[in-house]
Amino acid sequence: MDPVHVNGKWLAQPLTGTQRYATEMVRCLVDADVVDLVLHVPKGADVPSWASAPRVEIRQAPLGGVLFEQLYLPLVTAGRMLLNFAGPAPLLKRRQLVTMHDATAFRYPHTFRRAFVAFYFVMYVLLARTARRLVTVSEFSADELAAVLRIDRRRFLVIPCAADGLAQITPVRPDLDVDGGQYLVVGTLAKHKNLTGAVSALTASGRHVVVVGAAGRDQVFSATTELSATATVAGRLTDAELVWLYRNSRALVFPSKYEGFGLPVLEAQVLGCPVVSSTAASLPEVGGRGALYFDPDSGSDLLARVCELESDDALAAELRERGHVNAERYSWQRSAATVLTRALGVPGAQLSAATGS
Repeated sequence: MDPVHVNGKWLAQPLTGTQRYATEMVRCLVDADVVDLVLHVPKGADVPSWASAPRVEIRQAPLGGVLFEQLYLPLVTAGRMLLNFAGPAPLLKRRQLVTMHDATAFRYPHTFRRAFVAFYFVMYVLLARTARRLVTVSEFSADELAAVLRIDRRRFLVIPCAADGLAQITPVRPDLDVDGGQYLVVGTLAKHKNLTGAVSALTASGRHVVVVGAAGRDQVFSATTELSATATVAGRLTDAELVWLYRNSRALVFPSKYEGFGLPVLEAQVLGCPVVSSTAASLPEVGGRGALYFDPDSGSDLLARVCELESDDALAAELRERGHVNAERYSWQRSAATVLTRALGVPGAQLSAATGS
């Protein structure tokens, strides 16, 4: 089998859910050790240590940014399969797998700058019709993207996120005023994340709230509002610090109005943190029976679910157990295996022997 090329643009970007997806998928492809990979790294990006493997060739590009993706990659991968796990991909290439995580920019365009929405729409419309394989992360996103882009739903291969690797991380207590009684909220200040109303409702009721990741890039998001001054805003933390918060918070509150997947819900379930989630978008699909759900437009509904959790210790324990069972439906290794078998045609028997699945 010819070497498979990988678009490593995410290695030069801040770590968000999209970049985590790319990292874990490529890491699992490397660990599977069943295909030769060529990882193309943009100028100035660091090469992760896990990429140093016998069947991986690292190629550091002389270009970065848009030129790396739209000019360099089509030239150096001509005639070869290219895997793109982090959004946009080369427009001048057909033999490639393109991952479209969600349709947020089209369903909630007011969240983003107009130039960003226009760029993504043109990019996705073209790629949806030219790429050999299309991937997304949930059944909800497959339906949404197919509708927005006006293509056959069957074009999408659903390869979900996972969070199983977090359980192996040793927790590190963050340098924050936390005592185990806080509620954890994870997300950016993008409008569709709906943090402001939920955090205000919780803090106004006298509850301690810690918000992680409340930031956004100016070139992507439109103007955002501020959070309640009484919330602890932690910004971005290390994985080890986030693991500590999941393991030592009363619950994760996830109020988003639109998610292609909603990875924090799964992360909390893996780490034994009860989940109180919005009913919107993909969240019931991802959270399954391992969460309490509330109307994202109703602060009173959110507080009712929180009160329900606080008044019933047995319910909290049940949510932890149901969350753990639900999270077992997802695995980075199984997701990478789907890429190998369904997109690259690697025989299942060979894959099973290599991955231990």
